[in-house]
Amino acid sequence: MNIDLELTWEGGKQGTGIIKGDNLTAEISIPTVYGGLGTGSNPKELYVASTAACFISTLTAMIDGKKLPIISLSVVTNAKTNDDEFSIIHQANIILDSEASSVTLDKAQSLVAQADKICLIGNLARKAGINVSAIANVTQAQ
Repeated sequence: MNIDLELTWEGGKQGTGIIKGDNLTAEISIPTVYGGLGTGSNPKELYVASTAACFISTLTAMIDGKKLPIISLSVVTNAKTNDDEFSIIHQANIILDSEASSVTLDKAQSLVAQADKICLIGNLARKAGINVSAIANVTQAQ
């Protein structure tokens, strides 16, 4: 798999840039804390988004493979960054069909942990010293 991106920038430190790829277009800027505009995504946000996209796509494939009776799936990702720490936590919110068994609920919980363990981008982040974890919030539709 090759990934080709084209990046352009205008306006110096107070300017903005664009990242374009086959299936990606994103405006970027320097965060205000570093003297930039802060109007577009920044490298840390894109990095966290990449780990979240990997996690939810891995989890979706696993849930689909096990044919779990899923009603909805969402992930809320939170990253904490400072000089001493960079951590990423994904909270997977899974709603299963109202007739899902307790075994199915347990399986969904287990798949969240497995997806976190095998997600390629999350594992690359861990190798870089970033603490990445996932929390499962599995419920049944009412």
